Amino acid sequence: MKKRIVVNLPVEELPKSWYNVKADLPFKMDPPLNPVTKEIMNPADMTAIFPKAIVEQEISEERFIEIPEPVLNEYAVFRPSPLIRATFLEEFLKTPARIYYKYEGNSPTGSHKTNTAIAQAYFNRAEGVTELTTETGAGQWGSALSYAGRKFGITVRVFMVRNSYETKPMRQHMMRMFNGTVEPSPGENTESGRNFLKNDKNYPGSLGMAISEAVEIVLNSKDKKYSLG
Repeated sequence: MKKRIVVNLPVEELPKSWYNVKADLPFKMDPPLNPVTKEIMNPADMTAIFPKAIVEQEISEERFIEIPEPVLNEYAVFRPSPLIRATFLEEFLKTPARIYYKYEGNSPTGSHKTNTAIAQAYFNRAEGVTELTTETGAGQWGSALSYAGRKFGITVRVFMVRNSYETKPMRQHMMRMFNGTVEPSPGENTESGRNFLKNDKNYPGSLGMAISEAVEIVLNSKDKKYSLG
């Protein structure tokens, strides 16, 4: 029998910092632009929809960013995740290279997206945010953020692309199981959603439309923020 090669770190060796690739890029990243004015956004612009701590991380060029203890405690539920050698793929490709992949399916919601969802929920809650809005396509990100929101006591409202909303009821169930609220996008609960539906009440939706609805809610409130997955 062919030996399966799996590398598992002990939980004591769980990394204590996030790696910031910007520190090692041979070029500077282009700054984000204001979608209305097309001018370069400053940090104050971004805090309209994101918490201050996450904005600071976004502009940081430090190589390593310390992971807060509460986030590490939640990571320890399902991390470290195994590193697996893809021996059958190597044989199929007839390559001398050794190919490895990181398996993230053992997270509570079944994908890697739980990693950033936990961090975003923590930083928002630490700054007094009471509700997060977000978009989701197939539902994996919405499920991950709903899980993280429940862990840190923050409400999560998800705008799910209508076509997926209607064809993936189990993803809806998972979000609601974690106390998240989910609604089809475009929908009647936002001005942008109503505008999208003017010409076609059954429009299947898109991630761009769902983002527009999620951001609109935040811009019209004081205690809500947008979470990006």
